[in-house]
Amino acid sequence: MKSIHTLLRDMIRAIETIQSYQVVSYENFLEDSKTQDAILYNLIVLGEAANKIPEQFQESHPEIPWSSMIGTRNIIVHGYDQVKLPIV
Repeated sequence: MKSIHTLLRDMIRAIETIQSYQVVSYENFLEDSKTQDAILYNLIVLGEAANKIPEQFQESHPEIPWSSMIGTRNIIVHGYDQVKLPIV
């Protein structure tokens, strides 16, 4: 089992990777499946790591949108046909 520190580091790396794609224009994002895949993958990593953070830690940090991150991951993984790229 990964430590909280490692999970948080995984989350930060995923966020930084997602942020690095902000230089891509909205139109390019919608046309570039590789960029879409990279962002969706990192959203999955983010949500998966968030889901493994102990509940006690999550409760002590209510400013972090834990359920949104985990929910987004679940939609991408289990409801992939419901993913709306313009919203991503």
